[in-house]
Amino acid sequence: MPGAAPFRPRNGRLRAGGLPWLARMIDKGRAFRSGTLGDYAFPCSMDLDLLRYLGMEPEAFLALLDLCPQEQTLLETLGIESRPSSEKSLWAEVFEVRHARLLNELDKEEQDERIGNTNE
Repeated sequence: MPGAAPFRPRNGRLRAGGLPWLARMIDKGRAFRSGTLGDYAFPCSMDLDLLRYLGMEPEAFLALLDLCPQEQTLLETLGIESRPSSEKSLWAEVFEVRHARLLNELDKEEQDERIGNTNE
């Protein structure tokens, strides 16, 4: 579609169900399924890290995306809401430290893109 903005997943630090990267992985998984992923990869190493925490394989996650078009339904089906907050917080903190370099690079890319888009 001419003039359509390229696919951009949500920021990796944005939390869904208390977990960083999950919102971004949901966006990427849906784009993968619809063939609109563009230059992004699914599953990437950070997706795999989160999927390990969730106890899932990428194919199972994609199947759940097909079954759960609403994000809240997906979170409930994954059982994220029922996990203890302390467990999710600890995992989130470790994830963000482990992947700090890439998260910072993605933040910078998004910032540069926003600045570039406002100068056009």
